[in-house]
Formats: sequence, structure tokens, C-alpha cells
Amino acid sequence: MTRKETFPRFDIMGESGLLVTFGQGISEAANEKALRLAQSFKERPLSGAVDVVPAYSSTLILFEPEALSAHDLEDEVRRRLSQKTTAIVQGRLLEIPVQYNEETGPDLANLAQLHGLTQEDVIRLHTGRQYRVFFIGFMPGFPYMGRVARRLITPRLPTPRVRVAAGSVGIAGSQTGIYPLASPGGWQIIGRTRADLWDPTRESPSLLLPGDSVQFLESAAEGERVSQSAVVLRPQRPVLEVTGLAGMSTVQDLGREGYSQLGLCRGGAFDPASAMRANALVGNAPSDAVLELTWSGPTMQAVQNITIALDGADLGCRVDGATVPPGMAWFVRSGSTVRFSQSSPSRAGARAYLAVAGGLDAPLVLKSRSTYLPGGFGGIGGRPIQVGDNLGVVSQAGSAQDVAGRFWIGRTGPPAASRRSVRFVRYTGAGRANNHAMDALVSSRWTVSDSSDRMGLRLRAAESMPTLPVREVVSFGVVKGAIQLPPDGNPVVLGPDHHTTGGYPLAGVVIEADLPILAQLRPGDEISFQDVSLAEALVARATARRELREGIAALNAPR
Repeated sequence: MTRKETFPRFDIMGESGLLVTFGQGISEAANEKALRLAQSFKERPLSGAVDVVPAYSSTLILFEPEALSAHDLEDEVRRRLSQKTTAIVQGRLLEIPVQYNEETGPDLANLAQLHGLTQEDVIRLHTGRQYRVFFIGFMPGFPYMGRVARRLITPRLPTPRVRVAAGSVGIAGSQTGIYPLASPGGWQIIGRTRADLWDPTRESPSLLLPGDSVQFLESAAEGERVSQSAVVLRPQRPVLEVTGLAGMSTVQDLGREGYSQLGLCRGGAFDPASAMRANALVGNAPSDAVLELTWSGPTMQAVQNITIALDGADLGCRVDGATVPPGMAWFVRSGSTVRFSQSSPSRAGARAYLAVAGGLDAPLVLKSRSTYLPGGFGGIGGRPIQVGDNLGVVSQAGSAQDVAGRFWIGRTGPPAASRRSVRFVRYTGAGRANNHAMDALVSSRWTVSDSSDRMGLRLRAAESMPTLPVREVVSFGVVKGAIQLPPDGNPVVLGPDHHTTGGYPLAGVVIEADLPILAQLRPGDEISFQDVSLAEALVARATARRELREGIAALNAPR
């Protein structure tokens, strides 16, 4: 006899996530509780709680375990739920004009045929009711709305499109939604709107908010929405000019907090520890922006005397022929050329971090200089750097030679190539992977796919073995390092630019201390997974953070 589920349910997700679940499936009652809990943290912030991710029937609370224990957080949530001091979320009603035709809605005709309807019937049914915005997820500003009329319920496409146009309106199951940005996607597209759902320059970047209602209106407007490209401004204090390219390089800092409920993850450096070590070497603050170099690095000419430092992978950096080792601050004279090896792969790792004394400059977008590639904003024009770009610094106080020659005491760079066993904490909550899938995960070796990127590492079985079919689940909030199992059974480990919510079973979360391993994996590398307890993960986290603090303190100690 199956034990009846009781709600609310509290489940730990990795070291720094607490998932509070209010029910099964999609219901307005459970969603209202999820939104009220998220709203309570906005109205009454709690020290140590850094972000919330409401979904259909759950709220994920992200927290810093050094400042707030999971036990104390659960007690606080229970108090808030019992007090019921947060008002019911009163959303707005917004009208969204949509152009419905076979050009803007490539699935309109097939969807109509599937259900024995005319295209006019589909349009009438889709515009004939108001839709609740249950939550914002998947990508910045993407509204999950429902429910559509029963006659319109349609599964996702069997194979997702490589590109769905911005503004596309789609159906997936009983849900309807709008793609704010051009992206891959598997929803059935029936039309397109010109409404600007996401604008990072607005005070509230997402047009729609959880709890709002939407009424679609048929529109005769023609043409695709014109998206505005980010403006690239010449820096006030230029220090490096990009003269050649190799690999991919983006400006990154420690990311953005506080926007997860709008579908925007924290992002930032894939390997924050390496970025912070590079910054410390040149006297910067840990949160200053750096250049994240992937696979290789650009060729750049110094236009000022500067001091640089690299950490992470050894990508063969040379300045005027002299080798620049990772973990050391290096003085670069004006007119010198900085370049990276392009004839052979890195000795270890995939990503390096280049810091410049004074901190790299880029416009602050939503409180961060980080490049968010899926949304095309942040950094330099929301894109990787290009030939002709000028990199500047925020401050040029002091002499560039003041910090030159400093070196990191202790290990720098990625773990040794032989260390490819990645530790994770099993997830046992709502939406967990089944035991058969979990056993296969830990007993197999996995190869990194060449389709991996900052959104996630896609893995395939290194040995010949059948994939493990798994089911979709009701979407819930997820964290960096989460190990998802899509329908084909091949794991995806979420990276810094991950979707804030997911509808795939969750096997567990890679521990923070091993996230640098993920950042340094290249396509073709093999890894295995080792499950550890939450207590072991917290000890490893505390040790890694203590070593980083001690290293920075040693650099700044009086000589």
C-alpha cells in the first residue's frame, strides 16, 4: 500500500537549496501557496537566504549554509506558513496581441489537424480565456501559463527546434507560454507577439510576473519583433585591444543574485574560485570582473602598462614570448602582445580566468558585469569578445607594478586529469530519479558531449549500454550542479547559465567543492559520479572556502 504524500514537503537540494512542495501536479491552490511563500521572502528578507524560485506547486529557497542552516531555514518557513501574514498575490491582467498564421505559427496547421479543428477554431479557443501566470522559468521572462482548453492540449514536439523566434507563442501539454528570447525549444508554436517580455534595462525586466493573468488577442500585425542589440561603448580606461581570436572569451564576475523568480539564474564565472584567485593576485576584489577564456584565449595588445594574472586551466599564455604561468601576477608593458597557445590543447582543463589590476570594466546590467549569452546582455554587448574590442578597467589607481610578482601559495588551476570522479549529494525529494536510474548513474562512466556549454554539460555513456528512459515531472526550481535526467536517460549537469526551473527527474547535485572539475571538462573527457552525504559535502565546501580565504590573506599580508 502506497503511503499518502503529506504537504508541505521539505527536501534538501544539494548544500544550498531547500525545496518546499505544496502539492502534486498543476493546481492554482498549490501555486498560490508557493507564490505567497516567495513573496514573504521579498517582503521580509532573511539573512542567509539569497533567492527564491517559485514554480507550479513548489518554492525553491537558495541559501548560504555558512550563514543559515537548512534546519533553521525549514523552521522559519514553517513559522511563515503558520502565520499567514503575507497577502494573497494580486496579479495584473495584461492583454497580449498575437499574430496567428502559418508563418508566425509553424505548428498551427498541424495542431489544428491533430485535433480535428480548423485554424480559426484553434485561435478562437486560445484567445477565449484568461491564463494564470503560474511562474517565470526556463529562461528570463518565460511565463508558464494555463490552462488551455481541453481540445488544445498537445504534447511537446518529439524533437525540439534549434531556434524558436523571440515572441513565439506556444502550447505544451495543458500549458501555454511565450518565448521572450530566441532559443531552442520544443513547444508547439501557433503564433507570435511583438510584446517585449524581457528588457534588462527596465526596473522590472520581466513584463509578466507570477500571479498575473494574460488575455491573448488576435492581431493583424505583420513581421517579427525587432530586437535591439546591446550597445558597445568604448571604455574610459582602455588597457587591452583584441587583435586576434581563438576559443571563446566573455566578461564574467560572480553573477546576479535576486532574479531567479524572473527566470534569470545567477550566472557568472563557471569556476568562481579560479576567478577569485586571479583577482586576488592583482589586488582586485573577489567580485571584480575578469575574462573567462574557453579552450584558448584571444591575442591582445596592451595599450597601457598593466598587471595581469591567470588562474584555472593552463592555456599557454605568453607575453612577448615569455611564458606567463598560472597563479602569478605578471607586469605587461604598453605595446606588448598577450597571446595563448593555439597549436596544442591545454595541459589541463578547459577554462582560464584573466584578471587585470583595476578590474575589467563593462556596464552594470542588473547589478552585474557578467555576460549572459542566452539573453544577449551583460559584458561587452552580451556576446563573446571580438577583434577590435577594447577592454578597459574600472580603476587605474596606483602603479601597475605594485602587485607584479605576487604568486599564489598552494595549488592553483584545475584538479589533476586523473581526478575525474565527481562527488554529488543524492536528491530524494519530489521529482527525484528512480532507483534504477540512480544505480546506472553511479556505476557507469560518462563522456562529455561536444554540445556542452555554459548552460550544462551533456553526457553520454562511455561504455555501450542502453539509455534509461525516464519520465517528465512537474517543473520545479533547480540549482547549479543539478544532475537532470532527460527522456533519453543521458544526464545533463547544469552549468552557471542554467534554466532556473526544470521538468526532468533530478538525481542529485554536484557538491560545490567539485564544481571546478565541471568547469574544466572538455568534450570527450570521461567522468564518473560518487555519491556522498550532505555532511561530507558541507565539510568539503568549508575546507575549499577556508583555503581560498587563507590564500587571499597570505597575498595581502605585510611583506
